[in-house]
Amino acid sequence: MTSATEPADLYSGTVVVGSDGSVDSARALSWAHDEAQRHGVPLVVLRAWSLKSAPRPDGGDLSYVPSEDEFAAAVRAELAEDVGHVLGGPARDDVILVAAHRPADEALVEASREAVLTVVGARGSGLSRWLGSVSASVVRHAHGPVVVVPQAGERGSDVRRE
Repeated sequence: MTSATEPADLYSGTVVVGSDGSVDSARALSWAHDEAQRHGVPLVVLRAWSLKSAPRPDGGDLSYVPSEDEFAAAVRAELAEDVGHVLGGPARDDVILVAAHRPADEALVEASREAVLTVVGARGSGLSRWLGSVSASVVRHAHGPVVVVPQAGERGSDVRRE
């Protein structure tokens, strides 16, 4: 896995998937990885973060104020662990991890400008029953095709491609 900041051409020709650590985003990640492999393109796994949502990089020492780069590194480390768990193994060359310090919907919509496909889970860690606010915003504002991976047990969630 490669970690990256967000250069303008990072998303060009890739499948982009949002990952917030939720069950639905894990399903979306698995689906997006299969789709990227099927088409022979890289997969970008994007995790948006804020100071409120980021893991504390220093292990909780409140007397130390970490830099933005340290927070981003902690987010990427957490993301790498989540991705490894979902994809069943350590680093993969065809997976790029991105920690975006901005709202998830903004980051995914921007990525959709260059991506061949943007993938989101039906809902994230919020309380919405069907379509989460980030997924709904991405569907409304994306600049390219979007796939919303349904929740387990929802109609269409067991569809497989041949």
